[in-house]
Amino acid sequence: MHTSLISSQSDAKELVAHVTYQIAGFDRLNFVSDITNTIPQDEGYTIRALAFEGDGIQASGLLTVQMQEEHRLNGFLVQRLRSVRGMVSVREV
Repeated sequence: MHTSLISSQSDAKELVAHVTYQIAGFDRLNFVSDITNTIPQDEGYTIRALAFEGDGIQASGLLTVQMQEEHRLNGFLVQRLRSVRGMVSVREV
């Protein structure tokens, strides 16, 4: 599992996690766009890295998101990612 923690500049007590997810699903139009759209834009989540490959049948890749540690622990983002149409697996690495 690859999670790095850093102190937030605004409050040293808040921990910020950089979490990487390994994602696999069916290759289809807008699959990656739908994944990025599931990430809340106003709740302290930031996409740090995104890399996907598709072969016409399967799409797979890595998504790294910066978020508060408490968000990582409650599993909210994983639930949202799993709800994307054509998603096969989401795993924190």
